Amino acid sequence: MNPDDARPTGVITDAATNSVTGAGVTGAGVTGAGVTGAGVTGPGVPEQGGPPQRRELSFRTSGLRIELEITGSGESRRLAGRLIPAQSAVVEIRGVITVEADASGCFTAEAVPPGQVGLRCRLGTESDHARLATGWVAI
Repeated sequence: MNPDDARPTGVITDAATNSVTGAGVTGAGVTGAGVTGAGVTGPGVPEQGGPPQRRELSFRTSGLRIELEITGSGESRRLAGRLIPAQSAVVEIRGVITVEADASGCFTAEAVPPGQVGLRCRLGTESDHARLATGWVAI
């Protein structure tokens, strides 16, 4: 098993804002990255069967930001993302599905099961592409 694919034992959340912290982006030449976002789980939030939930995360590193919107509840989530600056890439929702980001940097993954997920991106052309991976977050 690739060590980058090992699922974490837990995710750190800020109880006051329910924001995800402590997950980063790593890869060839990628350093000093983190994730910020607004959570939608916790006290007072409807459980399964309630209205769809929405959550936004932003993974950042020098030269790249990945904005991710997570919607859905119950047994299925939808992930819609954008790479900034805009560029095409192959985006893997680790262990679930691989999708392509178009030239504007947009990608979508449907029917993603709840649980721990991380992203792995291959940027650029086949002959000259950078690889990077985010930390794991709970969806």
